[in-house]
Amino acid sequence: EPSVWMLTQSVLPPLGGPNTSHAGAWGLARAVRAEVGLLPVRCIDGSVASALAHGASLAEPEGVLWTRAQLVPRLARLLQQPPDARTTISARESERHLVTGGTGGLGLLTARWLGHGGAHTLALASRSGNLASGVAAEWERLQASGTTALVERCDTAEEAHAHRLLAPTRGLPLAGVWHAAGVLADALLPMQTAQALCRVYAPKAHGAWALHAGST
Repeated sequence: EPSVWMLTQSVLPPLGGPNTSHAGAWGLARAVRAEVGLLPVRCIDGSVASALAHGASLAEPEGVLWTRAQLVPRLARLLQQPPDARTTISARESERHLVTGGTGGLGLLTARWLGHGGAHTLALASRSGNLASGVAAEWERLQASGTTALVERCDTAEEAHAHRLLAPTRGLPLAGVWHAAGVLADALLPMQTAQALCRVYAPKAHGAWALHAGST
């Protein structure tokens, strides 16, 4: 049957998966597979030679081809010792969490969940720096949780903005980054335009990569 191969090549050997700079392209391929089942799009991360040699033998829609190994996505249980409660509470008081899209509905819901979980300080990043319409009640619930919530104006799709937001000179060290920024413009692929796709792609995919690059 006909198929399309999307070949990506990581700059550095990936740790168990493809370079995250290609995540947006792979996400688009997943949408194609979901909507256009008769035209499967296979995502392969590796060299052209490895794709030609081993790509056809992959039974998975996504795979990473190394010289001596083939990696495919699998869920695995993470065994981890619970942290000491006293250490956790102490750390929460000296750290902050960053929530992008933090003044929107999903961002504020994430922030309130973090607050109820004991997060002490939250930085809510927003392109406008203002609360979205219809979220006043969610904002009040967040305030009532006792968590310190600071709204910061930042467009995470802009690399310079993300670096500034993640800079260690901004006071409390980061305990976590929660990427809830996004633009809602739902439409099936045949109805999408290049302009609409760029508008949606920028804050989610470019924003995720800018945050990743700025925090490493």
